[in-house]
Amino acid sequence: MFTEVASSSSGIHFTNTLEKHKAFGILYYLYYYNGGGVAVGDINNDGLPDIYFTASNKSGNKLYINKGDFEFEDITEKAGVAGGADWCTGATMADINGDGLLDIYVCAVQGEHGLQGRNELYINNGPSPSGEGRGEVTFTESAEKYGLALSAWSTQAVFFDYDHDGDLDCFVLNQSHHPNENITDTAKRRKPDVNAASHLYRNDMSTTGKFTDVSAQSGIYQSSLGYGLGVSVADLNNDGWEDIYVGNDFHENDYYYINNGPSPSPPGEGRGEVTFTESSAKHFGHYSRFSMGNDIADYNNDGQPDIVTVDMLPPAEKTVKTYGSDENFDIYTFKILHNGFQNQVSRNCLQTNNGSGSSFSDMALMAGVSATDWSWCPLFADFDNDGNKDLFISSG
Repeated sequence: MFTEVASSSSGIHFTNTLEKHKAFGILYYLYYYNGGGVAVGDINNDGLPDIYFTASNKSGNKLYINKGDFEFEDITEKAGVAGGADWCTGATMADINGDGLLDIYVCAVQGEHGLQGRNELYINNGPSPSGEGRGEVTFTESAEKYGLALSAWSTQAVFFDYDHDGDLDCFVLNQSHHPNENITDTAKRRKPDVNAASHLYRNDMSTTGKFTDVSAQSGIYQSSLGYGLGVSVADLNNDGWEDIYVGNDFHENDYYYINNGPSPSPPGEGRGEVTFTESSAKHFGHYSRFSMGNDIADYNNDGQPDIVTVDMLPPAEKTVKTYGSDENFDIYTFKILHNGFQNQVSRNCLQTNNGSGSSFSDMALMAGVSATDWSWCPLFADFDNDGNKDLFISSG
């Protein structure tokens, strides 16, 4: 069983309250109600997980230090991590510079309806050594210095060592603001869009002191077709190299980027560049229509990583019958037959790995997890310690 810890006891009083804006709301900005992000990690290495919240408004982000026994203290101002962007989205904790301390990367949306800001990277300076603030953790905003000061329509970032050179690289998932009613051909996937483009950054800190954008040469789509709302990383085909799964809203397929490993190189010239190949059409029969969040875990304990994506299907039949749709069947078939998109279903998908990522079978209906209302994000975890992965789904 779970017990709710009241804010009066925990000391956590963060709320992401959307301010009223003139000519700025759900009718003007599609993802107005998507909310902010949260990251959990031990920033001061005391063995207790701390919490960082981001706000999709101008009230500022919050960092809470864990004091033990479910009591937290707001150290945002002291730590210097309130943030300068108007509209923050995802948050990620990772030891980006390899000094044994967790850093914080914050994604942001800018340019829409006067929103200002960019993605920010807070490098952990560690506890202060002496003086009045002895032991307090501080951060230095260093996105420009590290080459990660992306100014676009960012959703979330993940850090992982895609090229196996011993340091953490970065994949930033962006979202399109291209009107979803304007359905174009899938050939547009090869046409870059400066704001909607997702980015893969190679960690070159050992040579240049910063990250290098290698998106184009690595095979990452950077078009306005990608409405990226969820990203997960795992070795889906069990070849020893981490792959990327991206969930896309609306008519665009989800992306399954297979890590090809290093390309062959002439003798004496070292290892070749690591590239990815988007291969979803070869491995999936269909996707969630409005893919929101996703997660990857071996839920059936067969040694193969599986994928869950969440959508917006209500479990009650009466509610389903009153639901509208953004397209009719003729438009749907036009997309499939003439524009190159794959089949989609307006419900959650539990994509079970049939072995080494060769193909995936959707088991959501059989597993009883296909309809969970207007869902945002899934999380696989063994909550009751029985050796089986349970599934938590947040809905709005």
